[in-house]
Amino acid sequence: MKRKPIAVIGLGNILVQDDSAGIQVVLLLEKLHPDLPVDFIHAGTPGFHLVHQCEERKKIIFIDAGYCEAPPGEFRRFTRDQVKSVKHSSGYSLHEFDLITFLDMTDKMGFLEDVEVVIYCIQTGESGYHSEEAVKGFPALISAVYEELLETAGELAKKV
Repeated sequence: MKRKPIAVIGLGNILVQDDSAGIQVVLLLEKLHPDLPVDFIHAGTPGFHLVHQCEERKKIIFIDAGYCEAPPGEFRRFTRDQVKSVKHSSGYSLHEFDLITFLDMTDKMGFLEDVEVVIYCIQTGESGYHSEEAVKGFPALISAVYEELLETAGELAKKV
């Protein structure tokens, strides 16, 4: 099966409410817009194995829950150059592996050099990963990602 040039990848732990927001949003996007020329991927917490889902893409949109200095349930859009981790890490470890670490490693290894990477981060609830506040932001996040997908698909169609 040939990969589509655009992938929307939901990250997180489906068993933990707010942390599963990335996966939940991707599932909803896939259900609402199944005809988009996009591979919808429910990646979970894959670590560096995520690189296999990113091969042969022109654009990747990651959706994840996290801390992005927003009110609970709101989201922020970032490019790969705009994100930095606030975690204090002792180095690369499978126990501390997150999206920012993944992007840092792919940069250092030369993977995904020609791939446009966008990250949508939805702010988790005030009580951490055990609230449902992020769900309130799903409609706005889905709309923003959908609009970006339409724009990108149109741009790619013009190049063919």
